[in-house]
Amino acid sequence: MPHFIDSLSFALNGLKLVLKEKHFKIHLISTLLVLSAGFYFHISTTEWFVVLICISIVLSLETINTAIEYFVDLVETNQNPKAGAIKDLSAGAVLIVSIISVIIAIMIFGKYILDLLTTV
Repeated sequence: MPHFIDSLSFALNGLKLVLKEKHFKIHLISTLLVLSAGFYFHISTTEWFVVLICISIVLSLETINTAIEYFVDLVETNQNPKAGAIKDLSAGAVLIVSIISVIIAIMIFGKYILDLLTTV
C-alpha cells in the first residue's frame, strides 16, 4: 500500500504542475463550459460518454505535451531545431485532438442550440 500512496502523491504533484500551465487552464475553462452545457441541455448518456472521453483525451494529451516540453527543456538548453520540432509535434497532437473535440461538441450541442434558438 505505501507504494500506491507514493505513486498517488507523484501523480497529484504532476497535476499540480500542469495546473500552472496556461494552455491547460484554457482547456479546463473549455471543460467547464462543455460540462455546464451538458447539464443545461440534459444530453443523453451516450453523449455524456463521448463528451467525457473527449475531455479526458484532451486534458491527458495536454499533460503529456507539458511533460515532453519539460523533458526537452531539460536535455537541450540551447536553441536546437530538432528540440523545437519535438515540442511542435507534441503541441500539434494536442491541436488535432482539440479540433476533433470541437467538431464533436458541435455535432452534439448543435441540435440543442438550434432548438433553443428556434423556440425563442
